[in-house]
Amino acid sequence: MEARNQWQPVTEVYQQIIDPVAASHIDDDPMTMVNAIRQARSLSEGKVPFGITAITGAYFLRAAVYILFAIKLAASADSDLATWITSHCPALIPLSLGSVDHKKLPTTMAEVLGVMAVLSLGIGVMWLLRWVPILFISIAFSGYVLAYFVISYFNIAGLGNPDLFTGSQIDLIVVEAAINLLIFFFIALYPGLKQSFRRDF
Repeated sequence: MEARNQWQPVTEVYQQIIDPVAASHIDDDPMTMVNAIRQARSLSEGKVPFGITAITGAYFLRAAVYILFAIKLAASADSDLATWITSHCPALIPLSLGSVDHKKLPTTMAEVLGVMAVLSLGIGVMWLLRWVPILFISIAFSGYVLAYFVISYFNIAGLGNPDLFTGSQIDLIVVEAAINLLIFFFIALYPGLKQSFRRDF
């Protein structure tokens, strides 16, 4: 009896690579084949780009910080930490609360931080599930935060916030702007990012 090799590729990616019809369209350059095999292995092993993991973690961390700050403001508005949070309000929240009465600012800020925590948590969950629309939501949110800082700094259309760029705010603004800038450019420029995401649940 003639022995026959009944081996078949496990994944569709490998099937496409060894398929004679598909193989006829592959460049003879050995590096092209090497890259194709590496891509197949990456897909079969379910590897996720580090940027996705980092952004997901950043949104969860941001949600945790926001909720802790909100709880602290609601629990004791007169503590040193609550005073620090209130004094850094313009850098923590991309909204102008200048019209809020100073006595009501801790309560109002706690409520806004709670909303920001829920928003960040929701975005983080969508990144964890790798849902395609969250890419557009995240790039819009990061763009909004960056635009808020630019508009405030240059006082465009009289919408600037003069308290935003005092000495106590700069460090937080630099960190927040850098994070949002990295998220914005990662989503906009990373090649094949959508391939790691799904369109439905």
